[in-house]
Amino acid sequence: MKPKVFFLPGKDKSELLERLPLLLGRLIDKGFATNAFCGVKVHVGEEGNVTFVPAEFARAGVHFLKQKGARPFLFETNTLYYGQRSNTLDHLRLAAEHGFGSENVGAPLLIADGIRGEASARIPLKGKHVREAQIASLVPNIPCIVGFSHFKGHMLTGFGATIKNFSMGCAARNGKLQIHSLSKPWIDVERCTSCGECQIRCPSDAIEIKGGDFVIVHAKCTGCAGCIGVCTAKAVRIKWNEASKSASQKMAEYALAALSGKEAFYVNFLVNITKDCDCLGKKMEPIHEDVGILASRDPVAVDQACLDMVEEEIGSAHPEVDPAVQLAHGERIGLGKRDYELEEL
Repeated sequence: MKPKVFFLPGKDKSELLERLPLLLGRLIDKGFATNAFCGVKVHVGEEGNVTFVPAEFARAGVHFLKQKGARPFLFETNTLYYGQRSNTLDHLRLAAEHGFGSENVGAPLLIADGIRGEASARIPLKGKHVREAQIASLVPNIPCIVGFSHFKGHMLTGFGATIKNFSMGCAARNGKLQIHSLSKPWIDVERCTSCGECQIRCPSDAIEIKGGDFVIVHAKCTGCAGCIGVCTAKAVRIKWNEASKSASQKMAEYALAALSGKEAFYVNFLVNITKDCDCLGKKMEPIHEDVGILASRDPVAVDQACLDMVEEEIGSAHPEVDPAVQLAHGERIGLGKRDYELEEL
């Protein structure tokens, strides 16, 4: 049987907000056990970004889930790169500035991977690339998840939506490193202040002093990425050298690990569709008109439906990247199906 994808067309934000409960009602047609914990996976946007999914939609989702008997909360993870979302304190401050504070949304926002992205849970996999996924430690303990994902272009994988939100978006810092890089971190001696914090915190004693400089001994390094989180000088660097195809396949495998054993629902917002990810801290102009909102219980189907609707524009946003790789691999490993039935509301 083909998975069903529900489509709520529209370009007006107020109209989409008003009709979002209709869409959620078709997607989540039954109630939850009283006070059942339900996590809403969001992306609050990097500082300077203005095209992330507005917090008003999260608020509407929280209200709907409460009416269904759930006990909802928002959750996110810290970033691999240095920025305003690379640690929990700055991340929460920025989230509040972007409207995701509990007083506005009606539910708390939890950062799922610790203060610096260091808290991970190991999820075994039999993937093509990933044998052990490093997932944010809170995620395995969330029984029910609703994904609120922004469909947009992405320089590495062609586009990002539900699969990206539950792979890079649910990975701890060491998992994000595994997706993005083929090599271990290194220390930029020009930036390094020789504070020694990375050496103190390194669990594998992989950071040594050679010639007066702190260096990472790759033979000892396990790739935990903890040194990135503790370096206030931003001297610990990585090589963003994973190939597009492999990174896309790793994303599908990480999404499978994050979603394993959960009741999950996926909502994709085809609004403010930009060439690149909301992690870019700058204002970007949309490359496609607003389309509406799509939702499904199948993560591959909902992403495929979105891509089908805007493929000509999104497909050319990064012509060197095949956006279908993550979908094909997701179907291959059992994450979902690419063939779907569309129902317009």
